[in-house]
Amino acid sequence: MQDWQKELAAGQVKPVYLFYGAERFLMHKALEQVTAAVAPGDNPFNLTRLNAETASLTELLGHANTLPFFTERKLIIVDNCPWFANRKKASETEETENAEPDLQELLTYLQNPAETTVLVFLAGESINKVKKLCKAAAKCGVVQEFAALKGNNAVLWLDGLLRQKGCNMQAAAKQQLLLYCDYDCTLINNELEKLSVYAAGQPEITKADVEAVVSSNVQASIFNLIDFVATGNLAQSLHALEQVVLNEAPESVLPRLADHFQTLYIVKGMQQHGYTVKEIMAASGKAHPFVIEKAGRQAAKYTEKKLQKALETLLTADKKFKSGISDIMDAIETAIIQICLLSR
Repeated sequence: MQDWQKELAAGQVKPVYLFYGAERFLMHKALEQVTAAVAPGDNPFNLTRLNAETASLTELLGHANTLPFFTERKLIIVDNCPWFANRKKASETEETENAEPDLQELLTYLQNPAETTVLVFLAGESINKVKKLCKAAAKCGVVQEFAALKGNNAVLWLDGLLRQKGCNMQAAAKQQLLLYCDYDCTLINNELEKLSVYAAGQPEITKADVEAVVSSNVQASIFNLIDFVATGNLAQSLHALEQVVLNEAPESVLPRLADHFQTLYIVKGMQQHGYTVKEIMAASGKAHPFVIEKAGRQAAKYTEKKLQKALETLLTADKKFKSGISDIMDAIETAIIQICLLSR
């Protein structure tokens, strides 16, 4: 829990909250916390929600400077805020802020916000922290990024979610769930709801439970396909391919396979030269040691030359499809067959 969340739970409310980042599930959970603290219940006079794509700053500031009715504070939530992003070159930022009257009015407000209004700005994936607006928001309130969870942070968050739901889960099952859901918090939460029902009465959720329940979604299906191809299981690979293309464009399959075999190639080469898991994670761009350990086991089935051949096979398939020589499904199936034969 962040310091500002502890303060919020203790009744210490800031006049401004600026939330941004890629992980929208966590952002909206934080918004729920602010809403519960400032505007609980169904009082229509203490909560206003605006969309920055349609509402003007003049309208926003009008609401912000109006006293609340029948309540100590009112909450204004502003979705899709563009004002804190770096839409101009850094050298133009100061000029732009001074040149746009509306932004100057917002800056003036943030420098002395109303005591009876709590403003929550929901911005995009990134902001420009050197802008005057961002600095002013940070000075009077809270600026919080909700970045995509990776590695141990994802496991810790999942552990917290499991505690909330009163569930236990095997370590291997946690890793499988994170991989299947591609570390997406919304997907993880949704799939965990299903798992808690499926495994009700069991002492813990197992890896087999995760594979039985979660493997039906698209992300899990593509992971299954990749694993079957990497381990040389031709029959299961072709069956998994059929499942993937029911919900996902087949054009996405070759790049995903190529990315995985590139990881196998990097892992195999670096393991042979004695690099640590942490060093291999940095070189391969993969976020968790579980991925590297699994890749190491799969790479053991291949020589470096065979991994090079697998990558060349996928590149050839991609070229044949893009040049019109082969249908996309024919190109994928041929590549899968050739790679599965390589692992034997």
